Amino acid sequence: MLLYDPEMSTYQFDGHRMDLAAEYRDNLRGPFSLELQQILDRMRTTPMKGRFALLVVEPFKRFALARLSGERGVPPARVDGVYYQSIAEAEWDIFKRRWRELTGVDVTVEDPSG
Repeated sequence: MLLYDPEMSTYQFDGHRMDLAAEYRDNLRGPFSLELQQILDRMRTTPMKGRFALLVVEPFKRFALARLSGERGVPPARVDGVYYQSIAEAEWDIFKRRWRELTGVDVTVEDPSG
């Protein structure tokens, strides 16, 4: 089994590249530029423990943010008070949270809703 070591990741990126965050915001489904795809691949291969995930509260209508436990059989823990009305809203928020965790930089491009 391969172990993930975030300090040994071969792909590092500049958290100030808001053009890439805007690219994702404007087209959540892709296709994406090579640079953005590499960032998304990095976000999606972080350790399971603590990774953000979505819980369906009401199918197609309401979703909740959770963090994975990383342990088989241990359910995800909900993040208190964080709910979404659409998958698009949820994916954009999770992208921003993962960006912040990987780079230490907040995404500063405006949300698509205003």
